Amino acid sequence: MPSFKSILQRYREESISEQDKGYKFERLMQKFLKHAPLYDFESVELWSEFPYKSQFGGKDTGIDIVAKTSSGEWWAVQCECYK
Repeated sequence: MPSFKSILQRYREESISEQDKGYKFERLMQKFLKHAPLYDFESVELWSEFPYKSQFGGKDTGIDIVAKTSSGEWWAVQCECYK
């Protein structure tokens, strides 16, 4: 299994733009949050695909990921992929 560091390096090398790199990083963080035992999320969605956007204002305010805990709390996550 590749290391987190090697995945990031591959994203930096293969991305065709900063936007592409950011999108890949957001997907990686979505997968991480879905499966990380430290968190107890019932759902983890990219903001761009979040079905309840309109109920949360609908505008892009820097939110990249929306996660819902098993206790019903909503978390907003901003992802940044800086070197």
